[in-house]
Amino acid sequence: MKNTEKIQNLRIVQKVGAFIMLLAGLMVVLNMLSLLPESRFTADHVRHYIFLLGALLYFLPSLSKFFKPGKIDSGVMVILCCLGIQSVVAQDYSKQIEAFEQSFAEKSVAPLSDFVGSELKFDPIPAANTPAILNNIVSNLPKLNAMTILESSEGKARIKYDFVGLGVRESEVYFDAEGKFVRIELIENLIKQQMEAQKKMKESVQLPNPGVLGERYRYERVEFKAPDGLLVNAYLYEVGKGKPVILLCHQAGYNRMEYADIAPKLNEMGYNCLAIDQRSGGNFAGEQNISAARAEENGLKHEMVDAQQDLKAAIDFLHKRYKKEVILWGSSYSSSLALLEGVSNDKVKAIIAFSPGDYFGDAVPSLGTIFTKADKPFLVTSSKSESEALTTLIGDVKLGEGQSQFIPRSEGFHGSRALWTGQKGADEYWNAVTTFLNKI
Repeated sequence: MKNTEKIQNLRIVQKVGAFIMLLAGLMVVLNMLSLLPESRFTADHVRHYIFLLGALLYFLPSLSKFFKPGKIDSGVMVILCCLGIQSVVAQDYSKQIEAFEQSFAEKSVAPLSDFVGSELKFDPIPAANTPAILNNIVSNLPKLNAMTILESSEGKARIKYDFVGLGVRESEVYFDAEGKFVRIELIENLIKQQMEAQKKMKESVQLPNPGVLGERYRYERVEFKAPDGLLVNAYLYEVGKGKPVILLCHQAGYNRMEYADIAPKLNEMGYNCLAIDQRSGGNFAGEQNISAARAEENGLKHEMVDAQQDLKAAIDFLHKRYKKEVILWGSSYSSSLALLEGVSNDKVKAIIAFSPGDYFGDAVPSLGTIFTKADKPFLVTSSKSESEALTTLIGDVKLGEGQSQFIPRSEGFHGSRALWTGQKGADEYWNAVTTFLNKI
């Protein structure tokens, strides 16, 4: 009778295991159909562990054959179950990643304090500087849209990050036996990029130099309103009402002065130019970004993606003034906005984009989808190191007439600063721009 009861108990365990495996399978199907909300409880590795735990319970009756009769009891089952659960817990780093994400939200390292291992360091910087680097990173990086665990195993996890302006990135984090961070590839990569950028900056022209052409072609300060009422500041470089028109948009942290020596050269080529201050930018070349200051003072949204309405307002201003379609030119984040706005705006004739990318997360469609429907002439370019990512965004799209990607032979630079007077490789960029403008 006792043996019969034990067999019955094992069958119950087997049914529980089958139910758990069915539950895990259902989660997988729902995830494939995009019906399962994304959260740390439904990450892929959790579903896998649930399935493994169900399988352990399901096959437990078969495992009893390897033990002497009468030795399998509830204690053994509890031990085996605990071992399965322990393996899940040991590889579940959701609390650590949650704390990491919270540190970005709060702009403070406090949420991370319980999860920082003594071995954490960021080569080639000494370990003594680790706290300062962590604080600097979480305090100064752009807004984090999301941080997601893609997969995890004992001692490490692969994370997807989505930062405003930096786009989506993937890298790994590593943990010690206590589950504390001992290596964070994201920060290592950012440090390397910063060091390379600083080295490159030392070798490059730091500021635009208008020179003789700047004396010859003077600007007029103009203002116009964006749809939300922001008064947008701009410099208008005009050579003639009948001449073609180019709208010049700056990169993050900059202002209209990014084009202080580019606009006069375009004037010399016969183009009217408008260099604007977008609401997302900063002080540069000794000048304030007036639009950004106004947006902040008036409590208006001033994230990078919000500046698209500034581009639209500038296009309307130029179209009304010159009765012509506008050539839309962007730099870094504004080049992405130029592509997003330009492909659908019937007042835009063509687009020039210096270093475009998916900078805005889920706030706007990926540029990959924009390229598939772009039917206007465009020139996209970047530094050489950025060109591969840009080529990937273009994908298998067959470029039409007047559409091209320019990849520099030199290392090049990010954004329109690649064209500044004296900048290494500037001539080849100017040749690409001139060739494009002559064809449209």
